[in-house]
Amino acid sequence: MNTQDKARELMAKDRQQDEHLQENMLERAADIDNAVAEAVEEKARELLTDERQSEQRLDENMLERAVEAIQAE
Repeated sequence: MNTQDKARELMAKDRQQDEHLQENMLERAADIDNAVAEAVEEKARELLTDERQSEQRLDENMLERAVEAIQAE
């Protein structure tokens, strides 16, 4: 094999390695995006649950005060 053939072969290998590296980077970026999205969704669920529980406590407190006010009359 002459020098030009070796050079072409090395260039082809370099291109393949670059393509493989780029594919890996894209896959990792997608994995990170998915992980971030899942974390955001989980936090949103937690916040909605907290808000729902706070509203329930507020409703219960208002009901108790209404009952106490009616009984005090």
